[in-house]
Amino acid sequence: MSYAIYMRKSRKDSELESLGIDVLERHEKTLLEYARAKSLPIGGIYREVVSGDSIDARPEMQRLLAEVEAGIWDGVLVMEVERLARGDTIDQGRVQRAFFYSSTLIVTPAKTYNPQNEFDNEYFEFNLFMSRREYATIKRRMQSGRLRSAKDGYYVGSRPPYGWKRVKAKDGKHFTLAPDEKENPILQIMYDLMGNKRYGFQKTATELSRMGIVSRSGKPFNPSTIKGIVSNPVNIGKVRWGWRSTKRNVKEGIVKKSRPKNDDYILADAEHEGCISPELFARANDPVGSMSTPSRRDRPIQNPFAGLLYCSQCHRVMVRKKATTKAPYDYLICQYTGCPTVGIRSDELEAALIEWLQDYIKNHDASSPAAETDDITYKESVVSTLEDRHATLIKQRDSLFDLLEQGIYTKEVFLGRSNALEERINSCLQDIKNAHDALDQAISIQNDRENFIPKCQNLLNIWPQLDTVGKNESLKSLIDKIYLTKTKKNTKQHKDSEFYIDVYPKVPR
Repeated sequence: MSYAIYMRKSRKDSELESLGIDVLERHEKTLLEYARAKSLPIGGIYREVVSGDSIDARPEMQRLLAEVEAGIWDGVLVMEVERLARGDTIDQGRVQRAFFYSSTLIVTPAKTYNPQNEFDNEYFEFNLFMSRREYATIKRRMQSGRLRSAKDGYYVGSRPPYGWKRVKAKDGKHFTLAPDEKENPILQIMYDLMGNKRYGFQKTATELSRMGIVSRSGKPFNPSTIKGIVSNPVNIGKVRWGWRSTKRNVKEGIVKKSRPKNDDYILADAEHEGCISPELFARANDPVGSMSTPSRRDRPIQNPFAGLLYCSQCHRVMVRKKATTKAPYDYLICQYTGCPTVGIRSDELEAALIEWLQDYIKNHDASSPAAETDDITYKESVVSTLEDRHATLIKQRDSLFDLLEQGIYTKEVFLGRSNALEERINSCLQDIKNAHDALDQAISIQNDRENFIPKCQNLLNIWPQLDTVGKNESLKSLIDKIYLTKTKKNTKQHKDSEFYIDVYPKVPR
């Protein structure tokens, strides 16, 4: 086995980055020189280019930990142990447990930590603890600074709201806002439509689309986006901070983030002047029109197709429009402006999906074809061949260090040959991963084909007894997406619609 290198930027590297110094490049050179001096074979280099205070936000760290847990590496080289984990105690425990049970060394230029050594393990744990304390202190100071700046009327967000651009304040230290030349005239149109002409959200979105005006993403405005823009008090010279602060909840051992509306937020007079009068702002935020009722997380699901049904024209999620006196049936609609898809009755779609499941069971051969078994055998042989090739490359890498020590290779030649060999090794590792993925997929297909049909039949048997939540959960266990194609409205006195559904079951086609 060999060693891996892991590099990650930290907040204290920001000063060097501001001077044009590539911190990760500098760390990589340092660690490679250390590996060469200690004759440590390097089998993988992980560069964390994203910032995150948890392992879940760092994909390279997730890859490294999975390989450490599998016992692939003898050790991991890092500049400091703090680079491995600076998150909460759960993240630190996850890192410590992975290295301890796999007996993987943690190598820094200052010290090598052996997790099996009691004193090294305690020192490693202490360093992680102090790192977390330092991180919490830095984060608290930054939050306090943002809070103070917001109260003083400066804009502390990283992305300016629609209609504005972010500029330096007069003091040269903070940021404030100035009207954007392209977006601010559109902002004025929104307030004119909603505040003066008394348009609703949907009608405003339709009118903007008719005028050829699109959002920052290049897509037509939708009602919810317009509501967020028009209701932002930044347009009347205010600064709002903490209105949607991040909340973390633990569900089934997994930390999930949400950004609910917060009643306890800062609303201060801003350094910039508003571009909308308070009277027009109030009228625009009291529109005649309305929006679809937003989903409530504190209520049970009332749509059996929630999160499953998509519009085939714009590929967005379709939503439920509840029954009324004039239309005593729930409808599923695409609420986005300019989309030609029309609504469909929920019970009509439900009947079509039941028919699709019945046809799928009737026409599908649930037995595993011999070709699939042959394909699995072939993919297993590919994995075995690639693993043998990887073992040969590892032996070649060990020989490089022998040739360097014997003086046959100069340092320059050694590094050139080593880099070329590392590329071949990394390419081989990627090929092994791809081959394993292909093998796993082939086995998954075989298993899914054997299990999918009985699940479908069981769902049909219990469907009449299920409530809306049960139907939604059962459908999500079998179906990934449903695309609806319907561009013609029902004619009067005719209940049946002209529509088509394209169902993507959770079994590879």
